[in-house]
Amino acid sequence: TLKSGSRGTDVRTAQHLLAARGHRLATDGVFGPKTAQAVRDFQRKNRLAADGVIGRNTWSRLTALTVAHGARGQAVKALQVQLGVRADGIFGSKTRAAVSNFQKRNRLAADGVVGPATWHRVVAGTTHTIPTSGRDVRLDHSLALQQLAAAGIKAPVGRTSLDGVRARTVQGVIALKKASRCTVTITGGTESGHSNGTYSHAKGYKLDLRTRDEGRCVTNWIKTTQRKGKPRGNDPRWHGTLNGIAAEYVYETPRKGGVHWDITFK
Repeated sequence: TLKSGSRGTDVRTAQHLLAARGHRLATDGVFGPKTAQAVRDFQRKNRLAADGVIGRNTWSRLTALTVAHGARGQAVKALQVQLGVRADGIFGSKTRAAVSNFQKRNRLAADGVVGPATWHRVVAGTTHTIPTSGRDVRLDHSLALQQLAAAGIKAPVGRTSLDGVRARTVQGVIALKKASRCTVTITGGTESGHSNGTYSHAKGYKLDLRTRDEGRCVTNWIKTTQRKGKPRGNDPRWHGTLNGIAAEYVYETPRKGGVHWDITFK
């Protein structure tokens, strides 16, 4: 647990993770008034008790993100501080090697990718719990873009917004890219104009993907590897699982707008 007056590497790590979420504060390893205020603001945004103390639940939300080779920014610095490598904010070959070695020592999949399970081991002395689903963790647009970019997925086209998208949804589309080995083009996110519902775009569960041009690869992969289910209205539907994340793929053919994949990650 970290609170006002705490000092050290874990405080600095938490400060970098807060900065990655857009909070302005010094990353000096000293838990002062500005850090406490940033923590309270983060807790309110994530519907946690706003006590300014970083305990298990707050650590779990702070580390509900994925960074990998090619990523840049404050979240990478948070990782580098814990690994004891130069904290330049660039996830290069040396950082990837340090991550892989750490994962091997801790009997984790040594893929060089830092997700919630690796964060759990990396952040020393916090005893925070690993998020089991990530369903309740929501990202802002910039952090979602960082995670997608680290996985080789370009920024969404047009006016697509990812503000409020769920971490699990981002992890799902990254897993889709990895499994299919296809170029993934996101054409719809959390912006207004989509249908409402329990598992809707607005609530961060859905993404639209391109079906044609570079999207043909994704289309072929879904149709040939995933399980075909009952159609949703007139639209064909498939189901599958990606790294433990349930995915529903609907080949949507709206009267207005282009044909696209409407994918729900749960």
